[in-house]
Amino acid sequence: MENSNATTNAQGGDLSNLKKMFSDYQKQQTQGTKKRSREDLLAKYFVPRKAKETFRILPPKTGRKHIEEAFFHVVTTNAAGGKKKHGTVIYCPMHNDPKVPKLGSDGKPLIDPSTGNPVLVPAPCPLCAQHKKLIAKQDPSLKGIKKENMNDAQKVIKAKNDEIYKEAIKWEAKKFYIVRGIDKGAEKDGVKFWRFKHNYKNQGTLDKLLPILEDYMSNQQADFSDALTGTDLNIIMTDSEFNGHVYKAISAITAKGKSLLSNDPLVARAWLDDDITWRDVFTPKKAPNITPLEFLQMVVSGTSPYWDDTDANNKHWVFPGRPDLEELANTRKANLDADNEEDIEMASDVDEEYPRVTISNITESKVGTYTDNASDLGRETLAETAEVADTVDEGQGAENQSSGSGSDYDDLPF
Repeated sequence: MENSNATTNAQGGDLSNLKKMFSDYQKQQTQGTKKRSREDLLAKYFVPRKAKETFRILPPKTGRKHIEEAFFHVVTTNAAGGKKKHGTVIYCPMHNDPKVPKLGSDGKPLIDPSTGNPVLVPAPCPLCAQHKKLIAKQDPSLKGIKKENMNDAQKVIKAKNDEIYKEAIKWEAKKFYIVRGIDKGAEKDGVKFWRFKHNYKNQGTLDKLLPILEDYMSNQQADFSDALTGTDLNIIMTDSEFNGHVYKAISAITAKGKSLLSNDPLVARAWLDDDITWRDVFTPKKAPNITPLEFLQMVVSGTSPYWDDTDANNKHWVFPGRPDLEELANTRKANLDADNEEDIEMASDVDEEYPRVTISNITESKVGTYTDNASDLGRETLAETAEVADTVDEGQGAENQSSGSGSDYDDLPF
């Protein structure tokens, strides 16, 4: 029986397979299969740095909030040139990810006999585990005893507990707030995310922002994020200093008054319909051939991998203490159809049907001549692998950028 849906051309050829090919390609494009580059992701950070910035908060998507909470670790990692990068902001799976089934000694999920469902526990996080491990080393004998009531022996114990706590707190996940909106100074970038720390002294960015939003809502009787009656926010920045570091701090936030999200309704609709979330931007740290969990384990052990670009002629991945992973990360893969340069197969990687050309068997007749001017693209081969893994998070928390520090931001506690 003939296919009634088949399409034929004038010469009688069946075009159904060709139509399916084009349809499948279109589906792949709409599914967002293209990997975001480092530049694409950095463009999604809203980091106030100028003396005055303007930001418009977007209305939240269904089930979301105007200001969302997330947890990140702020730790020290390895960096290019064998240096240490302080204030690296790293995604916390334990506090951000859904719970996972608890596994028994046999590696299988444990079942709750009362419900028949798997027992769920927080997702594993080596950094959180390190914090818990260190805290457990404190002497519990001082619990409930005030410092003024301690004897000399107890004060010695307290001093040791304080040192343990000081080290443990470095590994604890910190609360951040994330706001989805538009940077009015860079509208071409579309939807961005403004992330800032929680301040337990109530002196942080959130504590400056909320009174302004509440005041606008009360006085204007309008939603500050509404596309028609919302408001742009002016953010006034100033230089400040903390422990010898000069950084940008918010001195004031003001509401400009009712205004359209955009004078172009098509642009406004595109912003409102954009489904990107902060999870698409503030992603877990990665490196070639290891999982994000393994990356966190390496951070704890002080062997976190990094992209070393200090030598323009020898950019490469460094895996301290793991030469096997380092070699693998800096070796081309055999993949002819890859989009990234690092995955494009070289002729020398192909299974040889003919003898490989070497310095010993090369002849003029085999090579011929070619006079076109060409540039050495091979030097950039591995650069693409560092797109997200080692550099994107440098901008996170960069509202505290140390003056003159380039892209090395210190995420200071304020």
